[in-house]
Amino acid sequence: MKQRALRLSIGLLCMLGWGTASIAQGELGAFVERYAEIQQAPSDAKRLALSDQLSSALVDHWSNHPLEDEAGEILGSVMGFASAGDGKERLTVVSWNVELNNQTNAYGAVVVFSGKKNEQAVQALRFKRSTTLRPTLDEKSRYTAKEWPGAVYYEVLLQHQGSRPVYTLLGWDGADNIRTRKVVETLSISGSKLKFGVPIISAGRGSTKRYILEYSDQVSATLQWREDLDMIVMDHLSPPSPDLEGQTAFYGPDMSYDGFVWKKNHWVLEEDVDVRDPNLQAPWNNPKRLRRRYRN
Repeated sequence: MKQRALRLSIGLLCMLGWGTASIAQGELGAFVERYAEIQQAPSDAKRLALSDQLSSALVDHWSNHPLEDEAGEILGSVMGFASAGDGKERLTVVSWNVELNNQTNAYGAVVVFSGKKNEQAVQALRFKRSTTLRPTLDEKSRYTAKEWPGAVYYEVLLQHQGSRPVYTLLGWDGADNIRTRKVVETLSISGSKLKFGVPIISAGRGSTKRYILEYSDQVSATLQWREDLDMIVMDHLSPPSPDLEGQTAFYGPDMSYDGFVWKKNHWVLEEDVDVRDPNLQAPWNNPKRLRRRYRN
């Protein structure tokens, strides 16, 4: 009788566990559907409103639930999902783009991290759109969660400056209808405050807060973490002819590669690196290009 009771208890626990996982998958699936609604909305105003609603829904969800193990697989199938670290140093960023009618992009994102009391905290990022005073992404500026410069992040790396964790995000920015960007973004957390733009990138004279690859919308460029090389690897970009120098809308990969290596608490640029991989591919698809193929 006791053995039967034990088997029933184990069965009940398994059913409860399966039920909890099923509920989590259903809730995460609902966020995927919300994202699809954003892309299908008929106007910029509607798409932006739905994006804000998705941010609020994700914040509300993870303010009341721990981050699910299935989140990366489910949300990452359609949105940017990047996570690194464990315990109090764990950071997860869920991000997405909103393509506007003029073929520029707005962005939404939610960050899940460890707050002041080492409890799970969640915060939405508010996208700061370009203006005439800030026509392009600024390599030198710091930004808060309320004036986030925007991108879809597909990788986050955890490094340490002494005992302080610092995060490096690799992301995609759709820019406009002639240029695309990939960005090496830096992030630190102080209590509950997120700060974008940590001066830990050495790419020439002094340190910069982020590194930007800007190139023609007609080509693809690699920016990825290579575990085997312990390096951030990226295409070297150049114009097709000297007279187009500085006009990044014509830039593209020239079959050579550069990289960032972590040295003495900084990412240090190394040029013309040997990646030893003839099949190197960009790790993340351009969502703008996918949608254009769909429309055509």
